[in-house]
Amino acid sequence: MVTFTGRQARLEYEDARPNELCDVAQGFFQYPRDARAAASYLLNESEAGRDTYFGVHLYRTNESRRRTNTMPVVSALWLDEDGGCYPDHLPEPTATVWSSADRRHRYWQLAQQVSVEWTCSMNRRIAEAAGGDTGKAGLSSVLRPPGTLNYKRHPQIDPVTLELHDVAPHHPAVFDEALPASLEPEPEPDPTPTRRHYSGRDIGIEEFLVAAGVEIRNPEPDDLGQKFSIVCPWAHQHTGGNWTGTFAGKRHDGGMWFHCHHAHCTGRGWREFRRAVLPFYNTFKVSLPGYTGNMEVKVSRG
Repeated sequence: MVTFTGRQARLEYEDARPNELCDVAQGFFQYPRDARAAASYLLNESEAGRDTYFGVHLYRTNESRRRTNTMPVVSALWLDEDGGCYPDHLPEPTATVWSSADRRHRYWQLAQQVSVEWTCSMNRRIAEAAGGDTGKAGLSSVLRPPGTLNYKRHPQIDPVTLELHDVAPHHPAVFDEALPASLEPEPEPDPTPTRRHYSGRDIGIEEFLVAAGVEIRNPEPDDLGQKFSIVCPWAHQHTGGNWTGTFAGKRHDGGMWFHCHHAHCTGRGWREFRRAVLPFYNTFKVSLPGYTGNMEVKVSRG
């Protein structure tokens, strides 16, 4: 668990920018073992006149707050309204944190763990629907913890308060059904900086999916190429058999890709998907010394 604290720079320097922090400090606490220690630390820092924040998701190690160090799954969604307003007809939040008298952060507890990729995508859709801060929808975001003080408008000091709502954890599919698609292009699934340019045989992604018997739900907008929402071949492993959050596509450079946002499918890419939906074999003949006939051998290329 990461913590982040700092002092309003304008209290020290006249030419400081609004909400610029100085004397910043970042810390890591083992979660859940040291959760109380982290809370005590943030409360003490707040009482000492410092703005305090916590990371909205966990990290693998205490080495950095980079995206590559994040845990692969989370069990909540979050929103920084930032002057916007979350619509009442959408799924009710589990908790509301008032960072000031007119600013709110919203959280939704999920009934199952989901991948961080799906979470960021859904957070962005929520932020767009609410007119909130899409920049806080991604990984490495930090938000104010309840029980602390907000010194951003000093000498006005705003208490950060918590409001819990009587609502059961939400199934992830509820958000897919209730929220419109994002106005921003989806990030490339499982990006790999060293990915080589695809030079294989040109096969249409829709042609492949149909031939493999994959159920196509909807075509999806994608600036990187073609993209389809599909039913995951491992949907029976998803909690509740949820079929949403699974995509396959073809980039403009010809490379095929597969990505499923569910925790059960973490680490499964195009190779695993291809093997699951269209196992195929090449048959060829070999000659063995002392053997007068031809031996037929099947070798899996999946």
